Amino acid sequence: MEQRTFQSDGQWNIVYYPPKPSGFAVLLIGDRNHFVEEGNSYWLQHPGRYQILERLKQYGYLIFSSNFYDSGWGSPLAVDLAKKLYWMMMKSEILNDKIHILAEGAGALTAIQLMAEMKQQVRSAVFLNPCLSIQQHMQKEKDNKFFYKRQLKEIAAAFGVQEKECEELIFSSESPFPNKDIPLKIIHIVGSIEKGQTDIYKKLEQQSDRAEMNITYLLPEKRYKIPFQMAQFYKKYETYL
Repeated sequence: MEQRTFQSDGQWNIVYYPPKPSGFAVLLIGDRNHFVEEGNSYWLQHPGRYQILERLKQYGYLIFSSNFYDSGWGSPLAVDLAKKLYWMMMKSEILNDKIHILAEGAGALTAIQLMAEMKQQVRSAVFLNPCLSIQQHMQKEKDNKFFYKRQLKEIAAAFGVQEKECEELIFSSESPFPNKDIPLKIIHIVGSIEKGQTDIYKKLEQQSDRAEMNITYLLPEKRYKIPFQMAQFYKKYETYL
């Protein structure tokens, strides 16, 4: 069996099985619209993401993920589903109880919340082209009224609030940083960095009491190195059980 899908809280979830399990697992939190549906997922359909999945499976990782209400954006619903999914995996599969996280884009916002609430269960995390601040992201989108309105509506729906209230919340609160005690690697494809993103990276690197913080920039033609970079980082934190 290469993968299986099942429903929880009205959302489809998926488990990708490695041919030779190592006992370690990766929770995958995808970007906006990285769907999971019955028997299928965005990561199975997209050639580049599929390559990452296959390579990580070859390294022995069981990978599990969810539709996360289409986007998540770090919403309580998405975080609660991630926690529930973790405990379901611990009961149904033979796994080490400290997992790795792989988050892409806006999925990083959900990952950050999860790292705060389940720090004892998270071994390390890798963020791929992450969105680390809703405020910074939406400030950039203000230049394009159509996309701004669409994303505001999406975020409001994720958090279950009215659009006007959502806008006030976005620009009146600070996005939390990832938990300092969990080793973090960021992989960013050159040319895809949003305005202001490098400032957030610098602040992360300047936190003197932070566990390992590693940022790797890759040229688009070097994307094939992504799964190796991920696995290399994960392996560093598997010397203790």
